Amino acid sequence: MLKKPSKFLKLLVCFLLGVFIFSCTSDRPQLNLKVNGEYPKRIVALEWVYVEDLLTLGIQPVGVADITGYQQFVQIEPQLAEDVVDVGTRQEPNLEAIAELDPDLIIGVQFRHEYIKETLSKIAPTLLFNPYPPPPPQGIRQLDEMQATFLKIAETVGQAERGKAVLKQMHSNFDRISQQLKGIGLDDAKFVLGQLPPIGPELRLFNESSMAVQILQEIGLNNLWKGNSNSFGFNSVWVESLPQIETAHFFYISNKSNPYLELLTNNFVWKNLKFVKEDRVYSLDGQTWLFGGPLSAELLGKNVIKNLVK
Repeated sequence: MLKKPSKFLKLLVCFLLGVFIFSCTSDRPQLNLKVNGEYPKRIVALEWVYVEDLLTLGIQPVGVADITGYQQFVQIEPQLAEDVVDVGTRQEPNLEAIAELDPDLIIGVQFRHEYIKETLSKIAPTLLFNPYPPPPPQGIRQLDEMQATFLKIAETVGQAERGKAVLKQMHSNFDRISQQLKGIGLDDAKFVLGQLPPIGPELRLFNESSMAVQILQEIGLNNLWKGNSNSFGFNSVWVESLPQIETAHFFYISNKSNPYLELLTNNFVWKNLKFVKEDRVYSLDGQTWLFGGPLSAELLGKNVIKNLVK
């Protein structure tokens, strides 16, 4: 009698299928980056997710865009070394500072850096990725893109096996969290994920096109918010939109010092929501990063289960 395939095998098959589709339908960077048989070592990362990817693979970049912002929002180990050079903002990196580092690889994103790709490529071989592809059926999930890009970077820097091991560990952690949810009777529980930025009275609600929601679906939760979203996978609302999702478990991310958090929680509509009255509101760590790599994905899952088992 044939055995049923394991859950991990099913996930792996689905993931590899997604990678295959993505490779066939999008502009994936294809470069031979070995120099004299050596993999790139002096790498500049212009987007935080790729900083995280490199650190996860055991590589300290020589240059990073907006180090202060990275250290504020991305909470993974290992951290950036003190001698890593700041090369300007993610939106407008300092080309002179990058050139002075004499890198052998630059990694960025298409939506920010396509306009300077020609200049960057004159400094060093340049890989630009798209972490926000069109969702299926035209494209693939953001979570699958993150994994495909992570493996591409791992292969590029000579850490392919380590990259595969990291993703295997990520899925193992997702499975463990899923079992914990079943143990407390919350598998398939309805949820909504929100983020309260410090830039104004708005609440970002994430839908199924976002990587963050896809992660929570992986661990067994059921997303309730179906609103239209931007390419990042969220749309901005305010408290008047929340009654339609009050039957869910509501997770939100906000710094405690955010002045708009008090404005939200003191609102009459907020105070009368079912998930507020029934104690189904969970404040995740304000530095929970929703746009990162495998370690940030694991951290999101861990923060969610930590709140649910209190």
